[in-house]
Amino acid sequence: MVVRAGEKDKTWFRGDRFYSIQGEWYFTTREGSEEGPFGSKKEAEMELLLYIRHADDDLYCRGTEQAAN
Repeated sequence: MVVRAGEKDKTWFRGDRFYSIQGEWYFTTREGSEEGPFGSKKEAEMELLLYIRHADDDLYCRGTEQAAN
């Protein structure tokens, strides 16, 4: 993580979270995971809101792992 001299932490801005590769949209989380691809930036934004809303929900975060078992 790049920070300015004298700063301990990077300040996160929502705009820093979204990026597009070959027409598919992704977002990054503060935890460092990359989520996507999504068909549009709007879809990625909506998924980020769901991600944040359910960040502490074990079933949401681990749903894929549990489905595999």
